[in-house]
Amino acid sequence: MKLTVLGCYGPYPKAKGACSGYLLEDQDIKILIDCGNGVISRFFSYCNDLNQLDGIFISHLHPDHMSDLLVLRYAIGIGQMMGKITKPINLYLPASPSEEYNRIPYQQAFTRNVINEDLKIDLKGLKISFFKTDHPVECYGMVFEKNNKKLVYSGDTKYFPQLVDYIKGSDLFLCEGGILQKDMTDTTPHLSAKQVGEVATEAKLRRIILTHIFPPVNINQIFQEAREVFPNIIEIAEEGKAYYI
Repeated sequence: MKLTVLGCYGPYPKAKGACSGYLLEDQDIKILIDCGNGVISRFFSYCNDLNQLDGIFISHLHPDHMSDLLVLRYAIGIGQMMGKITKPINLYLPASPSEEYNRIPYQQAFTRNVINEDLKIDLKGLKISFFKTDHPVECYGMVFEKNNKKLVYSGDTKYFPQLVDYIKGSDLFLCEGGILQKDMTDTTPHLSAKQVGEVATEAKLRRIILTHIFPPVNINQIFQEAREVFPNIIEIAEEGKAYYI
């Protein structure tokens, strides 16, 4: 599996950056994981033919994870009108908040599929499952498995004990961790870099990528904070970079 970071900032991008968005590829599979602002223009650098996109998976309906759906739908709709796109694209997402869910459709651009913890998908041999996280809106982490390789994406979440069980055995854990521990409060709905390192250590992981970077935070400080508690491979998500699983 090949994971390309299209955007890695949240809840807003830094200059010339983009919010959450990742392209996952394996042989003839192409899927988009999250679609925050700035992601689609970068996506088109890797895939000009939307007929090749097998699905879009949205962790939750906060704008920094889904707002570019609202422009992507026009690209799909216009492509269909011109006869260049032959079918709607499968979109997997939570059904709440309902006002966000209901504003996404446009003509026949998407076929919406509601995510829940029981949903299991087999997409050309890529097995996809979901787990609910702890966030102010309904949000799901995602597990992608193929050929005995396992990628887990955290979505957005604060710490909850079951997270360790969901990520065990993963070859790569792509996890939000772009805030420093000193900046956390009791109500912060995200993980600090230190917390990600602690969870990854408890799960005995070999490799983590920290993403959802808060723009004012120094990248080196994020790395060092995670390094204090996690001894194995730590990478900070870099836009345009491909990671192999």
